[in-house]
Amino acid sequence: MKRLTTFKKSKPKHTTSPDNTLNNNNHNNKINNTHSHPQSAHETFDDWANNSTSSTLSTTTASEDAEYQEPKQTIRMGARRGTIVNIDKISQQMKDLHVQSGSHQVFVKGKNNLEQIPEDGRNHDSNQPNNTKQQTMRPQTSSLSNNVMANIYSSPLPEFDITYTPPVFPKSEADAEFISIALQRNFVFANALSDDHVVRKRELKQVVDAFELHKVRYHGEVILSHKEVGEYFFILKEGSVRYYQNYKPNSVVKDAMGSGKVIGVANKPGQSFGELCLLYDCPPPADCVSGDKGDAEIPGKDAACVLWRIHRETFRKVLALRTMRRDKKLREALEKVPCLRELDAEYLKRIGDALNPKSVEAGGVLYREGDLADTLFLIGTEGKVQLTRGDGRQQILGPYQSFGDDAISYTLSGEVSGEFKKKSTHDGSSPPRRCETARALERTVILSMSASQFARVVGSLEDAILLSRDRRLLRSVPLFRDSDIEDFEYELLTALIETVHFKLDKEIFIEGDNIDEPALYIVRSGEVEVISEAYPRLNRVVRAGEFFGEDTLTPDENLKFGGAKGGNKYSEETCDVISDTAILGKLTLANIDSVIQDLHRLGCKRKKHYTRRGSVCEQDVEGVETLDDLEFHRLFGAGTFGRVWIVSPLGKRVPYALKIQSKRELLDQRQAGGAQRERSVMVRLDHPFVCKLINTFQDEACIYMLIQFVQGGELLNLIQGGDIYGGLPESAAKFFAAGILEGLTHMHQRQIVYRDLKPENVLIDKDGYAVIIDFGFSKICTDKTYTFCGTPLYLAPEIILSRGHDRGVDYWALGCLVYEMLFGFTPFYVSGIDQKGLFKRIVRGKWSIPNEHNKVTRSAIEFIWGLLQRRPSERLGCLAGGYRDIKKHAWFQEVNFGKLIKKQIQAPWVPEVSDPLDTSNFESLDDAEDEDFLKGKAPLTAKEQIVFRDF
Repeated sequence: MKRLTTFKKSKPKHTTSPDNTLNNNNHNNKINNTHSHPQSAHETFDDWANNSTSSTLSTTTASEDAEYQEPKQTIRMGARRGTIVNIDKISQQMKDLHVQSGSHQVFVKGKNNLEQIPEDGRNHDSNQPNNTKQQTMRPQTSSLSNNVMANIYSSPLPEFDITYTPPVFPKSEADAEFISIALQRNFVFANALSDDHVVRKRELKQVVDAFELHKVRYHGEVILSHKEVGEYFFILKEGSVRYYQNYKPNSVVKDAMGSGKVIGVANKPGQSFGELCLLYDCPPPADCVSGDKGDAEIPGKDAACVLWRIHRETFRKVLALRTMRRDKKLREALEKVPCLRELDAEYLKRIGDALNPKSVEAGGVLYREGDLADTLFLIGTEGKVQLTRGDGRQQILGPYQSFGDDAISYTLSGEVSGEFKKKSTHDGSSPPRRCETARALERTVILSMSASQFARVVGSLEDAILLSRDRRLLRSVPLFRDSDIEDFEYELLTALIETVHFKLDKEIFIEGDNIDEPALYIVRSGEVEVISEAYPRLNRVVRAGEFFGEDTLTPDENLKFGGAKGGNKYSEETCDVISDTAILGKLTLANIDSVIQDLHRLGCKRKKHYTRRGSVCEQDVEGVETLDDLEFHRLFGAGTFGRVWIVSPLGKRVPYALKIQSKRELLDQRQAGGAQRERSVMVRLDHPFVCKLINTFQDEACIYMLIQFVQGGELLNLIQGGDIYGGLPESAAKFFAAGILEGLTHMHQRQIVYRDLKPENVLIDKDGYAVIIDFGFSKICTDKTYTFCGTPLYLAPEIILSRGHDRGVDYWALGCLVYEMLFGFTPFYVSGIDQKGLFKRIVRGKWSIPNEHNKVTRSAIEFIWGLLQRRPSERLGCLAGGYRDIKKHAWFQEVNFGKLIKKQIQAPWVPEVSDPLDTSNFESLDDAEDEDFLKGKAPLTAKEQIVFRDF
């Protein structure tokens, strides 16, 4: 058996030039026909796509903004970006995919898995955007800079809540204005604050207040070292700062410059440095040193240089606190809107995120009496609005009060709307007219949402109210309340509740009768009388908001359930409709079983456990609890934290991947919590398109994760092995995207945000299907989270702007990945770009349709456009239908997701695998010469071992 004492520390293959800029000797990467992302949420795709203005992207040179982190190396399985495995074989296979008998293949519903469409890759009746068709060579991913490819990560914020008070450091009004002007010129601050100028001014003041004065006494003193993670962002007030490569302080004279190569200088008040250190854990790209006396435009008076600085933790807390307070205030305000108060927290969050802010000056009229009521209004953090009716009655509203809600409530039926509807004389057949005039009494921040936008974000208000009611009621049913059913399961169960209508005297259950269809019934309107001769205490009248039929969901004396499950279950009650009509919600036992999988979970509140139901893998690893139970075959992954080996249980030729991570390295790099989160995420997942965790164990030095071995290599290999433009045929991209969407949906239903979707993290299994791997950045998230992490090319704007994010970032990354699969490169990449330039393009939504766009259908471009909406509340997947909106998109119209999950569709590419231990689709690593990667690592103390106690 191969032992761990022979590990070799494999050196990563560097694919970039020494200065970390792009090597463009072979390719001209200028992309024409750039289209900025629509600034208005109401701009249509056609307005954007048919913009025929031609322009050339202005590229940002790598030296312009050289802030980046030399990447921390994580464990990589197989090929790194730029290393294409089996390139000749894959390239030929991709060419065969691009042209198969003169046509593309797409996947459709029906008996046949494949349908032929024209060679041009589009439907004849589709209209492509009007763009130039000049050939554009794709950028080679092998030349991408490390600073746009490496994973980046910020340490989690220490625990704090909404009562946190940021520090306030004394400063004059002139200094505050000086800092404010400097910040508004800086990319990070200019984009992180609110779009509304009134709110922006208040947020800016809070940030300015947190800046403290910092004096550097001596010339030649190091302010920031490129060897250490930066803790502060600085603004120069007096003196100068030099940027050095490999600076060495003067060891002879204290107040004098040292030696090293000067690569830049800041000598004007207001210049700044260290902004990317605010966003995530990274050192500056150079040593920042207090400059020479002659450098400064304004010399320091009592120090070599004088700076204003803010600590990164303070900055991140200020931004997080802003979002947390805003969201809390909005939820509280929305809960007071009569037609919204019954909605659950998820709906209120969606509405709050989608509200559009604007400032209205004193005297500004929002609407007049008689205008069409088509918008809901909410006063923001400041201001007053006066409502004046035609009869002279007036009402004055202040911060976080709403008005105009009849714009969305008029559609509600009487059964749902309640008392507030009865006060209206409107018949609900069309939008009502305003019955008052709304005017701002002073400068007021207004948050608004049109009725059409509400429909996109929430859907039918009536359906949303019913679903919210059903979720609350279902949780209150003792049989469910006393179960280990999780939030995502309640969501699925309520979606399966069917509305049924009954008339007077309808007998739903009869006492003593065998139950053909066990079901729980929820009364929406009307009355049902429940009578039991055997149990008189059960006699009652069930009215709206109450339930019956719970007893039909329990097993018989032989622990068998009724209905199709074959048990002899008899009704304990007679249930008759006693009103003229009754509208009920019906949740059948069969539907419950389809969601929770094990009906014996009902009424059994066990400690939450996570097992892979029906997993064939578990039988093969029974008894595998230590390294001695495994045979080591081949090293195929290496990184800072550890190694990945191909292993098999002793005596069995069934391969698994064993991820080995050094406890010491995890602690030193502050990643121990991440390893724990990865485990807690993976134990919740059981899906054919998500890599499975089989087992975990540990010893004194390492933690071990035994995971599914996926043999086909990375999706990246297929993308890089494409035709002259790179990328995949549209049908293949669609196939892989559909599988990835299913995997993401499985995670999102379990409140898991993935946060690291990219082609390196998608492997191809032996059947040719996509499998998502690497959950180091994943997090169980019930609300917004604020940790900056991911790969720069795939980061969503809200991550960069520190505004809080949720599962919407995965849909953004999916848009980037689909674009890359189709065109061979990512949407926000341009030649020579550095990390700061990339971030600017992302937050501005600046991406382009490549010149070879005519090789894909219009629906594909619309699909990407929907996913790459800068504002999460407008993004495909974050709207009323959630992931269903993505599945229903025209681009996926031909995909049979039912067959996809069952792997009943022929994959466009199936890897060649010679035996169960074949790793030919991954980069080869020489394990024979592998040295002990634990060499030199200090042993853990007893206190340090506690960190891994529950692993």
